[in-house]
Amino acid sequence: MAAKDSRKRGESTTFAPGSRFKGILKFERALKLMGTFEGELHGGEMLEVTAQAKVTAHIEAEHVVIYGHVVGNVVASEKVELRQGATLIGNIRSPKLEIDDGVIFEGQCEMKLEKAG
Repeated sequence: MAAKDSRKRGESTTFAPGSRFKGILKFERALKLMGTFEGELHGGEMLEVTAQAKVTAHIEAEHVVIYGHVVGNVVASEKVELRQGATLIGNIRSPKLEIDDGVIFEGQCEMKLEKAG
């Protein structure tokens, strides 16, 4: 429950606007991307890609919220949210998906609940 508690308190790591990162990034707490990222993102909690962010990556996290531009596949164990103004060029695998009006999504979506065991 610690991950859920930190999400409620707003604790997160932020990559500020203008920041650039290339490689493999593993994170446990919530992560907010406002800059440019290229590579792989593997997280245990929430990932937010803000409107000014440019991401080219394979993404895995519990909950992914995209406002910006993402090229790559997104895998979420809980939910993916594509918010107004977002662009996603890639596939989605998640049990829940929410897409606002005005979103550009080019890819396929697989929605299955993961079986325990």
